[in-house]
Amino acid sequence: MVMALEQVAETLQVSPEDLWRQSLDAYVAREKRLAQLDIADFQDRYGVTSIAELKQKIENGAIYSHPAWEDLIEWENLSAHVQRLDSLRLHAVTG
Repeated sequence: MVMALEQVAETLQVSPEDLWRQSLDAYVAREKRLAQLDIADFQDRYGVTSIAELKQKIENGAIYSHPAWEDLIEWENLSAHVQRLDSLRLHAVTG
């Protein structure tokens, strides 16, 4: 049986609106943490701190291009995802 938002809010003695907002914020924060962990893996794997640094090392031949180019693209996608998540959190705080 799935509990409704109102039932959970009543059990926790919070308003449904507060529970909804806090739940969304927690979800966005979790997604951001997961993306940041993946980015940290790329940084550790290649010994770099930024996308630009990884790109430069690939282009200079300091890092073999495969699978580094694919990882670079994934890192770019993760960074864009983090920016979208930050945007959502900003709107949730101000909205």
